[in-house]
Amino acid sequence: MAGNPKLTVLFEKLRGKTFEIDKEVVTIGRKEGNDICLKDGSVSGHHADIIRQVNEDGSVVCTLKDNDSSNGTRVNSTPIQEQVLRNNDLITFGSVEVLFDSNDGTSGGESGDGTVTRLTHTIDLSSLDTNISTTPSLTSLNPLAVDEEKKKKMTNLVTIGIIVFFGVAALAAVVMMVISISKK
Repeated sequence: MAGNPKLTVLFEKLRGKTFEIDKEVVTIGRKEGNDICLKDGSVSGHHADIIRQVNEDGSVVCTLKDNDSSNGTRVNSTPIQEQVLRNNDLITFGSVEVLFDSNDGTSGGESGDGTVTRLTHTIDLSSLDTNISTTPSLTSLNPLAVDEEKKKKMTNLVTIGIIVFFGVAALAAVVMMVISISKK
């Protein structure tokens, strides 16, 4: 029998750290209490869930569901809300990359006596010396970022234009006062 599906972290210093998808719903997020806790500022408190279903033929299907996270969830660089995972899918939670390995496992995390084992995994990324990732910065992935940059530049230009206009108007007023005083 094959093993459980798993996630393998690709984030720099944690590269190779593996977590089994060993129960029906596996929670992923920054806060303690998630089954997989990724302590990185780009990961939301309860970022996403992986729902694991065992079909009648024993095959396992895992569905990734984003929980309206701040920085989004991507599968193979495509933003998703919910998607069935396939072997070797590259998943990005915020800026933390993981690789999905389906393993075609049928084990459900239950022991022989029917009890379910709950495992919690914590990864503290805040204590790392470097946060190098193969993911581009989140602003470069945001389709609205270009518009935001254009708005910022336009706002700066308008502000400069207004300052120049009032500066010229003030200078003109001073010149008019000097001319009227010198005529008297």
